[in-house]
Amino acid sequence: MISEAEVRRIAAATKVDPMVIDLDYSLGWFLLGMRKTSAPLRGLIFKAGTCLRKCYFPDYRFSEDLDFTATKHLLPTEIEDWITKSVDWISDHDGPDFHVQPIHFKVVDDEYGSESYQARIYYRGPLRWGGSPRTVKLDVTRAEKILLQVNEKQIIHPYSDQVSFDDIDLACYCLEEVIAEKIRAVGGQRRFAVSRDLYDIYNLVSFGININAVKQILPEKFEIRGLSLEGIDIKNIEQRRSEFERDWERRLNYLVISKGLDFEKAWQCVLQLLDDIKKQ
Repeated sequence: MISEAEVRRIAAATKVDPMVIDLDYSLGWFLLGMRKTSAPLRGLIFKAGTCLRKCYFPDYRFSEDLDFTATKHLLPTEIEDWITKSVDWISDHDGPDFHVQPIHFKVVDDEYGSESYQARIYYRGPLRWGGSPRTVKLDVTRAEKILLQVNEKQIIHPYSDQVSFDDIDLACYCLEEVIAEKIRAVGGQRRFAVSRDLYDIYNLVSFGININAVKQILPEKFEIRGLSLEGIDIKNIEQRRSEFERDWERRLNYLVISKGLDFEKAWQCVLQLLDDIKKQ
């Protein structure tokens, strides 16, 4: 495990709280442990914001959770056993301490074909603090359908023990699949305003993803969750601007390395994209 001094140096260089770096480092180690012990669970596909940070863009915003889509039926005991083996492997290889508190595991949905599980794994990383252990939240769901090609991507781990991560790949959503689910979240799936969706949509559009490929899969992506493109209510979304802006200040800014992107630019980009989708 790296030193606390390294965590603090990187935090100062990236202008984020050292706790953010401590979590990012520990997320990387959990992914490594998962990959080293996941032979029976090859059907898990990494997705969402942490996937962008850990497998696509090294300077992307930091993220806090691990999200996976399962492509085959998995029993709760299989998931629990895999998590246990992962944290045991990490302990044996001098990673963060994921044994500080019992893992909390929950079955969110046990209906066949829609199985969803959530785990909270408690840890202490290289940063020393006297409070309660921090948590990694892990979500696994089968209530999703992957419609585009899955990519094998190497784990990005910008720390001095990077050699442990050499040639370690994860099965990941492609960028078009990531943004499709982000668009669905803003377009009607989420009850609450989550500004990270805006940030991710803006950045992926700016990166130059294949927006036509995204538009082709959106109808089915929406249908999977009982939604439709026709149901996107742009006026209602516009009326929630203040909710999104507050969330941007409270739950996003502290995770962003470069503070150059302001809310307004991302907001207008997303509204324009939703309008284009409605007109297609």
